[in-house]
Amino acid sequence: MARKPSERSSSGTEPVSLNITPYLDIVTSIMLFMMVTSTGLVQIGVINVNAPRYSDPMDSGSMQEDKDQKDQEKKLNLTVGITYKGLFIAGVGGVLSADTTEGGEGSEAKPTIPLLTGDPACQDALAKGVPPPVSCYDYSRLTMEMVKIKNQFPKESKIIIYAQPDVPYEILVKVMDATRQDSTGRALFFDVILSPEIA
Repeated sequence: MARKPSERSSSGTEPVSLNITPYLDIVTSIMLFMMVTSTGLVQIGVINVNAPRYSDPMDSGSMQEDKDQKDQEKKLNLTVGITYKGLFIAGVGGVLSADTTEGGEGSEAKPTIPLLTGDPACQDALAKGVPPPVSCYDYSRLTMEMVKIKNQFPKESKIIIYAQPDVPYEILVKVMDATRQDSTGRALFFDVILSPEIA
């Protein structure tokens, strides 16, 4: 015989509320992690863009062109690259070669200032293609090259420095010091721009 609904006993289980707080904590943590790590994936580069110049039609065009040409000739865009093989020095005219008699087309570019190979640790790093110790770079020769360039471009003060991945920070600092001033205290290239690491 069926019981009346009022006589039926209520179920022994009570309704359960769902606690989603731990789930929201996990989602928030993942979102924060994604936002922080995604900024490291963005490659930042510098693009030099010159806006077009407009002049008065009454002015002589050849005078403006001569002035622009002289301004372009004075720009150096000096760059020093720190690699596992040594230091590369380059400017608008190209890479300053360590030996101008060698190196034809198809040959691998040699550094302007190769590593010092007197130390076995330097030879080992060069053979393995790994970052060499701090003492393997010729900082005094780098300063001499900077003095030669400064003598040709006395008004320039900017230099771009880039380094291969895993080059110790101490080497970067020593290169900046070597390009900043000579042994007499004369200012060389002190306006440093650090370029993104090369791939």
